[in-house]
Amino acid sequence: MKITLTVIVPIYNVEKYLEECITSLLCQTESIDEIILINDGSTDGSREICEKYCRLYPNIILISQENQGLAAARNVGLKKTTGDYVIFVDSDDYIKKDACSIIKNILSLRKPEILYYNADIQYDISTSEREDAFRHISELNDCCMTGMKYFEKVFPLYYTASVCVAAYNRSFLKKHNIVFPEGLYFEDGFFSLQVISNARKIEGIKDSLYVRRCRENSIMTSCMTEKKCKDLVTNQRLAWEYLNKNRNWACYEELLRRFVSFGILQTFFELYKYKDRKLAVRLRHKLIHSFFAYCFLWFREENKSWESSLAYILILKDLLLNADEYKDIIRKYYESETGLYRELDKLESKVQGQCFEKLSSLPLGKKNVKVGVYGIGKHTQILLDLYQKNVGAIQAECFFIVSSEGDAQKFLNRKVYTYMEIPEDMNYAVVSSYIYQRKMYEKLLEQKIKKEKIVLFYTETSVCDLIMYKWVMDY
Repeated sequence: MKITLTVIVPIYNVEKYLEECITSLLCQTESIDEIILINDGSTDGSREICEKYCRLYPNIILISQENQGLAAARNVGLKKTTGDYVIFVDSDDYIKKDACSIIKNILSLRKPEILYYNADIQYDISTSEREDAFRHISELNDCCMTGMKYFEKVFPLYYTASVCVAAYNRSFLKKHNIVFPEGLYFEDGFFSLQVISNARKIEGIKDSLYVRRCRENSIMTSCMTEKKCKDLVTNQRLAWEYLNKNRNWACYEELLRRFVSFGILQTFFELYKYKDRKLAVRLRHKLIHSFFAYCFLWFREENKSWESSLAYILILKDLLLNADEYKDIIRKYYESETGLYRELDKLESKVQGQCFEKLSSLPLGKKNVKVGVYGIGKHTQILLDLYQKNVGAIQAECFFIVSSEGDAQKFLNRKVYTYMEIPEDMNYAVVSSYIYQRKMYEKLLEQKIKKEKIVLFYTETSVCDLIMYKWVMDY
């Protein structure tokens, strides 16, 4: 049976990019069955551009409405779609010319509920966003698994919540009543959580079919606002409430803690940086009340990872800093402030011990060995500082490794080499980066460095780094 494909494009004031987006949909090697353009109250020339194409092409449907936001626009498109599968394209992005053909071919053969593909990034501005931020792990390619198994494997470092890098079975979305939470920023996160929680059959392909434009004044690159801060907290509450209701999570308690811990650490950190301190305090209080309403029982488990314990420490410290605000919570869960102090002291000792063990496992204390530390940024600096403070002096002969020429000649008064210049007599390579760990590891393997010589400080499922560890312990 022939598979039909719908593309949903929400549009708001993007006249500069819109024609390139629509043209990419129309110039496919195999035609897209249905293109739904939702003009979400644009005040520039976007509507006129849509109307022009709508008159010329019968497979284009235009829906114009008052501005309701990205989530509402996508939901309108989902109600209107008739395709077997649906993909989302943002109106300042575009897809490659063979995208429809490749997607339809895979869907017709294997009929997954979700098909992930990769995306490239077009940098119109300088940004710290990783080049592989919209690429899934290669282990998903030509492999079928449940959403939960996939999430367990990749969250958080190799998971993207973007809905623009997947094709979704429309019947699957309808069956599980999966829609976008309206009126919120970061709506992709909750939509994708629902998808992952319920999917029984997801697959991936290696092809890069989507091009994400990184530009000024987009939702994701614009600065943090009061609305975004509030929505960060609201999205956590929505997610935690959903986790309690969805039965598929019952067997994944460690994954639950990992997911919640990541949300706590990242949200607290964003609020800590926000300029309006009074608002940040109020929002932290809302987040903590949501934590005790939905997540507390998961964190009483003794065998938590050090990152989960770290997130819990952050909660406890905020309780103590604002004890009057949290009197009822302290009385209910810890009996008194004294009980809360005991809980915090026990956790801090545990986390410090776990961190000490991880640092002690590094080969930096070995004499007469050459150790290349991959990275010359803040991650490396803090790792070495914590090692010397908690473990002892660095005895190994150390140098540093970078990915590109010209990054630096020296760092901390030690020699810097590119990964292609690593001395042959190196005994170990320590990868100090959290975000770029996998890429650094692959570059070392490219240079025929044996796996047993490569030391990774973080696991692939770590939810935070030593920078976050230091921040929480000093909070």
